[in-house]
Amino acid sequence: MMHSAAGAMELLAASQEAGGVVVVGMNSGDAGELSYANNSDMQRTIAAATRKERQEMAAAVRRGRRQARAIAIADLGCATGPNALLMAGDAVEAMLGDAERQQEAAPAEFHVFLNDLPSNDFNSVFRQKQKLVVPSNNANSSRCLVSAWPGSFYGRVFPADSLDYVVSSSSLHFLSRAPADAAPNEGRMYVSASSSSSSSSRVLHAYRAQFQADFRLFLSCRAEEVRRGGVLLLTFVARREAVPSPHDCHLWDLLAEAAADDRRLVDSFDAPFYGPCPEELREAIREEGSFQVTRMELFEVSRSRSCQFQADLDQLAAQTSSTIRAVVEPMLGPHFGWDAMDALFRRYTHLLHNYYRHNNDQLTNVFLALHKI
Repeated sequence: MMHSAAGAMELLAASQEAGGVVVVGMNSGDAGELSYANNSDMQRTIAAATRKERQEMAAAVRRGRRQARAIAIADLGCATGPNALLMAGDAVEAMLGDAERQQEAAPAEFHVFLNDLPSNDFNSVFRQKQKLVVPSNNANSSRCLVSAWPGSFYGRVFPADSLDYVVSSSSLHFLSRAPADAAPNEGRMYVSASSSSSSSSRVLHAYRAQFQADFRLFLSCRAEEVRRGGVLLLTFVARREAVPSPHDCHLWDLLAEAAADDRRLVDSFDAPFYGPCPEELREAIREEGSFQVTRMELFEVSRSRSCQFQADLDQLAAQTSSTIRAVVEPMLGPHFGWDAMDALFRRYTHLLHNYYRHNNDQLTNVFLALHKI
């Protein structure tokens, strides 16, 4: 079943009216060492894992748009910091390189649209804009025009039929809201693999339904914005099996344990986060109906393939804790109290250290390549 953009907006409005935890953005640059900009190395590693495929598809888009004066590139959830222009820069580089290899004229202009929530520090991103300066030569010169488009990607952001190449990395595992039907979720902040109880099954069903609704909404909005033959390249946290494993849930399980001093607050907090399995993705894409899957690949990323020494474990736990804090502290602070954050994340670092003594830190991601039908 294909959903219209109007229907998508109705879904979004209903979701917001239902309440729940809403993603409010990452730690800003004002947070200094705790900012997302200073703690986004893992996201860069994830982006690097898909760079070759993304650049191949960028080159293919250019060849399919040979007569176009301009090509529009959008990054959904660009955030801030050193990665903010990375995805768009990779695409521009690939298109220019392909034009040179084919001995063809490059597009006269690249229109780069950067999207994130209105709270994102776009000013700091624009101070880095020189990273997207397009080289010119005597035969060809191209201009790269960069603009910011604030707003949730769970709604329309761009004009109709305006985009050719759309990327989003490390963003779509965040839902528009926590599922209302997940409560009560005793002692947990997320789905659990701890038991096969009816309560755990109910929570998983609620999260799965919220993800399906959100992902269909995302796709239906992009269907209005992407030109026929354009591409969506999406990378986000996922899982391999229909039933979550303990490792799939460990980051949120340990966070709940770190906050367990106030069980009431833990029980009333559900993370607006979900890592889907492949069949859940296929189902949502099939039901929305506007895109064809050309690639779906699961892959693992890790900060450290082996931790043989105590110092390695200390560093691994500390870096992981800092990354998670930079991402989720704006959600946790209003709920658990900002004064509690330092102690909570000290406990979290300790729990991660103990976990990594016996388990790896690999994180499953999915790379999705979708073509507009």
